[in-house]
Amino acid sequence: MSGTLVILGGADGSIPTYRRARELGYRTICVDRRPDVLARPLADEFVHLSIHDPEPIANALDGRTDLVGVLSPASDTGLPAQRRLIRNWRLPGAPAEAVVRASADKAHFRAVCDGLGFAHHRYVTGLVDAHLPIRAASLRFPVLVKPIDAQSSRGIQACADVHEVAAAAATASDFASDGRVIVEELISGRHYSAEAFVDQGRIAFVGVSARTLTPPPHFVTTAHRVPADLDAARTHELTHMLDDLVAELGYRRGPLTVDLLIDDADRIHLIEMGARVGGNGLGDLVRHAYGVDLVGASIAAATGQPADVTPTQTREAVAQILFADRAGTITRVIGADAAETIPELVELTLFAHPGSPALPYDNAANKLGHFVIAADSPQQAAAAAARAHNALRFELSGAA
Repeated sequence: MSGTLVILGGADGSIPTYRRARELGYRTICVDRRPDVLARPLADEFVHLSIHDPEPIANALDGRTDLVGVLSPASDTGLPAQRRLIRNWRLPGAPAEAVVRASADKAHFRAVCDGLGFAHHRYVTGLVDAHLPIRAASLRFPVLVKPIDAQSSRGIQACADVHEVAAAAATASDFASDGRVIVEELISGRHYSAEAFVDQGRIAFVGVSARTLTPPPHFVTTAHRVPADLDAARTHELTHMLDDLVAELGYRRGPLTVDLLIDDADRIHLIEMGARVGGNGLGDLVRHAYGVDLVGASIAAATGQPADVTPTQTREAVAQILFADRAGTITRVIGADAAETIPELVELTLFAHPGSPALPYDNAANKLGHFVIAADSPQQAAAAAARAHNALRFELSGAA
């Protein structure tokens, strides 16, 4: 392959895209407002601009004839700019406006799911004002309060009763681009993620992982495990739901990540979606579990190239998130060499180093790294993941 990819964002979730692009022979341009962003060293060029404003990006790259694709691999809020730039440069892979809106607006996604007749849980949405808690009082508590368009569990908080809603909404609004929040009924059940690829308007591949979350109030993902404990009938039902979803949105081709929950009545609830590969090492997890290169397929979709997402294997795999349980400064990273001797460890990515700040894990942006285990049995995968997790430690300075 040849040409240059414009990649919107350089956060940790984008790192697999930069690496895979280089392996495929593409040059990359990292666009980010943060000059010290993690993926910058992996890019061939850097444009110091916000991914939320496409006009300056278009002006900065005006006249380039080597651009062959635009991706937003780690940010749903970058999708509007991705669509605008693709159309501006007449490149392939522009997502439909409905796809962008459903990815970037949680309330709109809920409305789409309701319109399709999927399992329903009630919600209210809007700006933070005196009326929001009054409207939320009609819901069944507990509820979750979320920013309307933030990701990585930023600003999410559970509220046991209506008196907690105003404060939680004020916090959530700080993470929303326009200040809006969504308050939705908290449903109990089993949490999953679906990593899919859409081709010709249909689900060409879907891999489902079981998610482990931190306890209330933040519910941040700590691990993914595949294959998930879904039987063939339930996987078939989910695939049909996703087919209906992409048909409704007019999504023709590209990656899709969906958070979902199966409630105590055994109903599937779709919670959120993004027209991208999921973070937390999910692209690596799927590749090592099923032999499907979703990151490479997303690049193919962005450049108008063919992609083969046919599974070639089924292995047990675990993606484990590394994080600190308190704030401080990292003084030492311990155990990386020992972890890499574990035969089942196939990926280890560390975002932190001595001198890096560590923050409590109340949202996924505060992760310090992740690793992926692949094995031939659930017991072997679990044991290897435990050995790797026990080997890796981050020593912190600062108050405990």
